[in-house]
Amino acid sequence: MGFRRHGFVVSGCAAGFLVVTVFVSDSLWLPQVSVLPMFRLTNPKDGLRIELEGASTRNKTLIIGVINEASVEDNGMLQLFLQSMREGEDTAFLIRHVLLVATDQIAYNHCMVLQLHCHQLYTDTLLLSPALSIQSTSLISLASTLTLFLGEVLLRGYSFIFTDMNVMWLRNPFARLNHNGEDMLLSGDLYDSGLYFVSSNTKTMALFKQSYAVMNESRSMKGDDVLHLMRSKRFIQQLDMKVGYLDTAHFTNFCQGTLDIAKAATVHANCCPSRKAKFADLTAILDVWKTYNNGTPNVTFSAHSSCAKSRKTHQLKTSLQAAAMGNKTLVISYLNKAYVEENGMLDLFLRSLKEGEDTAFLITHLFLITVDQTAFDRCKMHRLHCYRLVSEGLNFSEEQLFMSDGYIDLVWQKVVVLGEVLKHGYNFIFTDMDIMWLRNPFSRLSLSGEDLQISCDYYNGRPYDDSNHINTGFFYVASNNKTIKLFDMWFESRKTLKRMHDQDVLEFLKSNGVFKQLGVSVRFLDTLYFSGFCQVTKNSKEVITVHANCCRSIKAKVDDLTETLEAWKKLKGTTTVGWPQHRACSQSWRA
Repeated sequence: MGFRRHGFVVSGCAAGFLVVTVFVSDSLWLPQVSVLPMFRLTNPKDGLRIELEGASTRNKTLIIGVINEASVEDNGMLQLFLQSMREGEDTAFLIRHVLLVATDQIAYNHCMVLQLHCHQLYTDTLLLSPALSIQSTSLISLASTLTLFLGEVLLRGYSFIFTDMNVMWLRNPFARLNHNGEDMLLSGDLYDSGLYFVSSNTKTMALFKQSYAVMNESRSMKGDDVLHLMRSKRFIQQLDMKVGYLDTAHFTNFCQGTLDIAKAATVHANCCPSRKAKFADLTAILDVWKTYNNGTPNVTFSAHSSCAKSRKTHQLKTSLQAAAMGNKTLVISYLNKAYVEENGMLDLFLRSLKEGEDTAFLITHLFLITVDQTAFDRCKMHRLHCYRLVSEGLNFSEEQLFMSDGYIDLVWQKVVVLGEVLKHGYNFIFTDMDIMWLRNPFSRLSLSGEDLQISCDYYNGRPYDDSNHINTGFFYVASNNKTIKLFDMWFESRKTLKRMHDQDVLEFLKSNGVFKQLGVSVRFLDTLYFSGFCQVTKNSKEVITVHANCCRSIKAKVDDLTETLEAWKKLKGTTTVGWPQHRACSQSWRA
């Protein structure tokens, strides 16, 4: 292929060029595409020719990467990329075959100071900045411009490897590319678009020409879809292209999980939304690599923990945005495998919302914390807003009996996530899944500015009396500095009040004046409206929610709550009667 000692492609912006071919007509060749006025690929003296000649090998192959202002900062991605090449096995010489494409003046100037091969994409406006999201209009424009540039490189007879800057080159990859006349070599991992090779020929020129034309017309192409398109048999056959795939044992990425230091040629920091997290984890990769390369064989790559954390934060943020009402308020509950069985607690809870008074619309604002994969999959099947909570070393998939060790671990993980929700600026009602919503509770929540409104196992008739015995199965919290501090203290207190239920710890904080010390205003909810099996309401005309508290097993809760819903369906608040006796729950304590 080129370097005997050879090349790759794509990032979020570069990947876009391949996406668009699926929209093209049966003809592989489109009319000649002219460059739009806003783009000038080269300067008047055709500096691109000089740059390509300077960077390429004798057989006209080179490595191409894209840099911007963010990547060239101190402790930026370019620094790590070059470090990996300098410290890798038989990779240092490849630096002179890298052409860095700068999307802004600062990046170009920095590249020139480093005396590397540099090319600047000329545009009328600054297309890329550190703050741009992957779907921003400017980034889509950049993808289109870059596609035009890469097509020009192919048109001039140069093959190239494109590499993201967040790909570390630990070993010379070219001997592992196994190039046998393929037009393109892509990652063998469906979710990795950080590296690929493109050979200069009429087929790949047609690909880039078509891609640019459609991208320029649509103005909305997304680079994330590229790999699905490339793997389409129809797509490959239409272009009559020969496509090869790279071995993921050698061309590794963060989506894979475990990485083998003895085999890895490159490591791509994908599945990581934060630039800061990428830098931290790739730095750790290079530190371990350096130790290994200095003769310490029994070392392994550390888990990319910073990226894992940033991914969780990103997932939480996007899920909250999707679920929240206009005033940044939502309804939160949590699920495990035991709750999502057919005709189980989840189905019963959703049924109550569908059949309740003015409650059906709240399903669209329901945010479910799922603690195992089965629960997450079932949540997605219902097309709900689902967040997958992963806790190292903890298994919450089975039923957790009240006050068991597993139950206590589960509720504390819930408190952690709720605290994060507050820190993102969202208000919420938290509800246990074993609570039936018969009426819209927002109509009964106080609008007097309380920070916390919480249900009770037993209510003494005084809504602001701290002697009310709280129940953490249902509460409303407003996001502010006071409630954020309260949730932090709540979680930290588990260390001193060991093996206690989260409810008992919060009760302890209340009784010891912590609410008042923090200035948290609290209203205790009347069991006439927010009822439970501990203290059953006598008035079906007023009841809003019914909680299967004072009950030990899921089966007993399902049985008794099903009877409650059946009674509600018949009564619909037309008369003042009590609810059916919760016999199954009473008997659950004797089992």
